[in-house]
Amino acid sequence: MIDLKFLKDSWFFHEKWLEKWEILFDEWDIDDNIYIVLAWEFTVEKYTTVKKNETKVLAHLKKDDIFGEAALNSSEPKYASIKAKRKSLVIYINAKEWLADFSKKYPEEWMELLKYIIYLSNQRLNNSNFLITANYKISQEIIKLEEINNKSIFWLLDKIEDIIHVNHILFLEKNPVMENYLTIKYDSRKKWKMLSEIIEITDNKLELLELKLSDFNHYKQELSIWDDSLWFLIYFRKWIDFSDNDKKILTSISTWISWIIKEKILIEEQRDKEYMEN
Repeated sequence: MIDLKFLKDSWFFHEKWLEKWEILFDEWDIDDNIYIVLAWEFTVEKYTTVKKNETKVLAHLKKDDIFGEAALNSSEPKYASIKAKRKSLVIYINAKEWLADFSKKYPEEWMELLKYIIYLSNQRLNNSNFLITANYKISQEIIKLEEINNKSIFWLLDKIEDIIHVNHILFLEKNPVMENYLTIKYDSRKKWKMLSEIIEITDNKLELLELKLSDFNHYKQELSIWDDSLWFLIYFRKWIDFSDNDKKILTSISTWISWIIKEKILIEEQRDKEYMEN
């Protein structure tokens, strides 16, 4: 295992404290440092507008995470920004200026560092492959849909449950009258049953005891239609928490489901219009 204290105390590595929301490096910056998180947390963000006034969080970096390892091979511009989520600490080494000297003076420590970098890189690659595979499988299930209605949406949720390895999925709708209540439209534990169960939310938190799911980890994803968040998908998993990569997949899924619901609404509106005309 890599000895972070040794690296921190060595002459070759330097430490840097960042205040909350301080940017370590920005998208398109040239930065030849390899970083290791010693304390707290950073976000990996990418700009979504030309004016750079809005960003999307791609991942979170926590204690012991290494990033910037691409500097081992090149000095290409950064593809994303790294920002401290709270006051945080990193140590870093300049790969172009000091890494060769470090590897010569401390060959054993260098090999441990290199093995750890390779391990994390492989882990990220596996996560990326799972993300690509899951999105492909879900897109194939969507292509199979012969029509878009409540039944097809519920069928798709059952398929998604298997693809992303979760125990249950709830599909909820905001109550149009009561602000602190949601209506359960579908519960994958009750296959193919259209529901209309009302549950209460307190401080934006679900009353999981009422759902008999209090011993499950859960992740809530909003579904936005025409800039309005009217529905939610809530995923439940026993024992295992939702990783950053899981959340990326679930965010991608929400886009698919939002599109399907939007199409369903348009179809229903067109059908109602034709009915009124006739």
